[in-house]
Amino acid sequence: MYGWRGRIGLIVPSSNTTCEMEFHRMSPEGVSVHTARVFNPEITEESEKEKAMLQMSGELTRAAREVASVQPGVIIYACTTASFIKGPGYDLELGDKIKRETGIPGFSTTTAVVEALKALGLKQIALATPYAQSIGEKETQFFEMGIPGMKVVAEKHLGYVPNIPKGKLAPESAYLTAREIDRPEADGIFISCTNWRTIEIIEQLEADTGKPVVTSNQASLWMALKMIGVAGPEGYGKLFLK
Repeated sequence: MYGWRGRIGLIVPSSNTTCEMEFHRMSPEGVSVHTARVFNPEITEESEKEKAMLQMSGELTRAAREVASVQPGVIIYACTTASFIKGPGYDLELGDKIKRETGIPGFSTTTAVVEALKALGLKQIALATPYAQSIGEKETQFFEMGIPGMKVVAEKHLGYVPNIPKGKLAPESAYLTAREIDRPEADGIFISCTNWRTIEIIEQLEADTGKPVVTSNQASLWMALKMIGVAGPEGYGKLFLK
């Protein structure tokens, strides 16, 4: 039987090509991942992105009901942007919506990232994203307003509005962007976006910078495993030691 140690329900944007692959690669033996999708139109205008994210989240309860039918121990809404776009507290609302609809504990990627940063004791981070500038700035505001004492000391946003091109980025792009924005005062690095391939470079980046690295998919799986009581895998950063 697949999932004999635990099942994870995963909700992803319909155009995400990375998240499921990284979850399957990182998941420990005996943990199964089961996916539902919410429609994510391929927006090309930056001014329309926030509206599209909110419309996508309107499908959350439908997707939660679908993936709940496999009786997972936890359900994740795996989209970073969609869960910080309305500011601090919105990420928790999305998790509560999943729980109310299904009776199964739920959370969003942004909630997982917040908990990961806290678990690692990070207070000054360098932030790398593939997002448009306005979306990246909203994420900075989210962390600085939502986590007491948090400061984003450096950031870079690659400027992608559509989602499909983010999934085509090589892992090296995440490594190089993170190295570019690393600063002596940063005590950790966060690489945002569940559609940006990152898991191959987490440990190399930690070794080369001497700092903990958090990524959207890594943090999401870390929190899911905590919630179902399964030990994390090796090879994907210091976070899984927490």
